[in-house]
Amino acid sequence: MKIKAMLVDDEIHILNNLSKVLPWNDMDIEIVSLARNGVEALAAAKKHRPDLILTDIRMPVMDGMALLKEIRQLGMESEVLLLTGYQQFEYAQAAIHYGVQEYICKPINYEELEQSVKEVAKNIREKQLLQSKEQKFDRIAYLANKNYLLQSLLGQSYKEEHPLWSEDEEWVDELSYFMYLVDVNEYAYASVQWTVADRKDWNKKIRKKLKTMLEERQAKEAAVLQIREGEWCIIIPNTTNESVMESKQLNRMLFQLQDEERANEHVHFRMCVKQIPCSVAELAVVYKQMQQQLTYHNSDEAIVIADQAAIDLARTVHADVDVKWQWIEELSKGLRNGSAELLGQVINSMKERLPQLCLLSVARTEKLLHYLLIYLLREMREQQMLGQEQEEQIWNQLQESMNVKELQALVLSLISQARSSLSTKKSSEVLMFSAENYIQQQLDKDFGIDDIAQHLGISCSYFCFLFKQHFGETFVEYLTRQRMEIAKSLLMNSDKTITQIGTQVGYIERRYFTKVFQKYTGMTPSEYRIKHAEADIKM
Repeated sequence: MKIKAMLVDDEIHILNNLSKVLPWNDMDIEIVSLARNGVEALAAAKKHRPDLILTDIRMPVMDGMALLKEIRQLGMESEVLLLTGYQQFEYAQAAIHYGVQEYICKPINYEELEQSVKEVAKNIREKQLLQSKEQKFDRIAYLANKNYLLQSLLGQSYKEEHPLWSEDEEWVDELSYFMYLVDVNEYAYASVQWTVADRKDWNKKIRKKLKTMLEERQAKEAAVLQIREGEWCIIIPNTTNESVMESKQLNRMLFQLQDEERANEHVHFRMCVKQIPCSVAELAVVYKQMQQQLTYHNSDEAIVIADQAAIDLARTVHADVDVKWQWIEELSKGLRNGSAELLGQVINSMKERLPQLCLLSVARTEKLLHYLLIYLLREMREQQMLGQEQEEQIWNQLQESMNVKELQALVLSLISQARSSLSTKKSSEVLMFSAENYIQQQLDKDFGIDDIAQHLGISCSYFCFLFKQHFGETFVEYLTRQRMEIAKSLLMNSDKTITQIGTQVGYIERRYFTKVFQKYTGMTPSEYRIKHAEADIKM
């Protein structure tokens, strides 16, 4: 990519000479703008974002120093060469303050200027290369951390699995996080008429919006994770730079989301906030608690404080609350394990317990059944057990007044349908065979849990569950092992460089590859290659 340069001088003959005398093409530099004063130059700088600016100091309308000040206030890091016939010390001092590379006096010696431009261009390219590497490393580190946190939410990860942590880093035990759970109230109903593609695009859009909002609020280390549709979990490290967001900020975020989605009249966002930071080991438990608390509290409450909600919930526990979460746990296990037997046990338990619950309170039992119905619709949709037309029919039924018996019949029929679907649904073996093939084909690329889950057409949580059950290790463990074994083979049997081998197994940044390899084998790639080369010589 060519370096972009802008030339600024009020003397037209000097401007023309600058643009024609120097061998810009040979230096791989593109002149994006010529300007006669600071005002013209500022407008062009905003438009083109030049990497290099050659500007005179003394100009009408706006001089070079004023231009330089404006550019720095806009956050532009363009390298600047100042041209002037005035050799006052104060100009040089001000120029240094604004990070000017060089101060060149008129009349211009074009050979010296060319050499100066080449030096500055070299510095710009080195800086761009470094930034590119850092961005790639940040991207890889973000993906690794995102997958790690996602598995932690599902209760499947431990600190030893994280490739960025080494065994001697005791501070890992002290890491803690603030959690925020953003959810769409009755998402299944709100999105019932959307196509699968529409739902995926919309969920990605909201996740991107949340990430942008967090960055605007200086929460740059935040991860926005999605385990199921219509729900986004925000995890922010509890560090000196990041802290729990205030209620005003949270309200503004929800209001902004709601305002931007006002075209979707059935979409209503809510949030559960964990104000007390929790450890990595607690993420999965806290996540489930926040789901429960958000569901249990009045849907009119836009923000529920999880720590207080837990206290309120403990004070107001009823028999229906206990049995509801018991049934949900069993339904979840049954659907994900493909266990028709476990779903049958839930049916029998419901038939036995529901009459007893009705004696305590018909209203609460109706509410319980209504919630179970919505939960089933959401889970069966994610596991592709429910057609769009049937789902619409069920929601139409729910718009009418339904008594306990009708709700019970509908819930039980859906569970029975789920049992039947298990026999025709893709087996876990077939899904994991497809997952294994996908991983082998993508080993040299950056990809994560959400990418492979989308490829298989299942939810992230269902994928993680099946993967651990089938392979006996988490996705991160499996992927790292596959990449490291290939890297070991290449180090022993090829002449490729460490960087080339790292790239071939999906690590664009050598530093990151070295860290992961060292954690996996106990030595750096170079040490591993030398050790095995010496072993071959001895043999």
